[in-house]
Amino acid sequence: MKKVGFALILAGMGSIAQAAEWTNEVELGAVVTTGNTDDQNLKLRADSVSEMDNWRHHMHLDSLRSSKNKQTTAQKLYVFYQADYKLDEDRSVFGRVAYDDDRFSGFKYQADVTAGYSQTIFSNATMRLSGDAGLGMRITEQDNGDGKDEGIVRLAGKYVWEVSDNATFQQLLSTEIGSNSTISRSDTSIKANISGSLSMKLALVVKHNSEVPVGRKKTDTETSVTLVYGF
Repeated sequence: MKKVGFALILAGMGSIAQAAEWTNEVELGAVVTTGNTDDQNLKLRADSVSEMDNWRHHMHLDSLRSSKNKQTTAQKLYVFYQADYKLDEDRSVFGRVAYDDDRFSGFKYQADVTAGYSQTIFSNATMRLSGDAGLGMRITEQDNGDGKDEGIVRLAGKYVWEVSDNATFQQLLSTEIGSNSTISRSDTSIKANISGSLSMKLALVVKHNSEVPVGRKKTDTETSVTLVYGF
C-alpha cells in the first residue's frame, strides 16, 4: 500500500506541470503588542488546488508562531500534498503525504504517507459532503530521539455549505488510527467575503493525539481570525 501511495503521488506531481488552472487562498492573521508585555502572534495558512480532467491536486500549509517578551511560546508547521486520480466525477483514488512539526509537543516531527479511495457522498447546489478512506504508514520521532514506525488507517470527511452568496461554512474531520497512537483533527471555519477577493475567516482547529510524551497534553486547540486573499 505504501508503494501504491508513492506511485500515485509521484505520478500526480509529474502532472502538476501540465495543470492549467490553480485556485489559491492565502490567510494571514497577526497580533502584536508592546509596552509592559511584548507579545507577537503570526498565523499563516495557504491552500492551492488544481482541477484537471483526470487529476486533482491539493497543497496545504499551516504555520503558527507566537512569542512573549522575546521568548518563543508556540511554533507549529503542518503541510500536506494530496493527488487524486479521478475515476469519474464523484470517485477517485488518492495518494497523500503529510508532515507535522510542533516545537512544543515533545515530538521532533510526525510524517505519514497514505493511499486510498475518495467518494462524494452528497452534493447539491449549496452543500457537498465527501469522504476518504485509506491505508498508510506514519513515522514519529520524539525530542529525546526515540522513533517509531507504524501502519495507519486514515478516515476523513469534508463538508462545505454555501450559506449565502458571501458566506461559506466548512467542516473538516480526520482520524489516523495507528497501532501505537491515533491522531484526530477537526477544522471548523466560516468565511465571509468583504470585498472582491478579500474575505474574513473565523476558525477553530482541534488536534488530539492519544499517545504523547510525558508532561504533554493530548489535545491542542487553536482559534483564529484571519484575512483571506483568493486568486
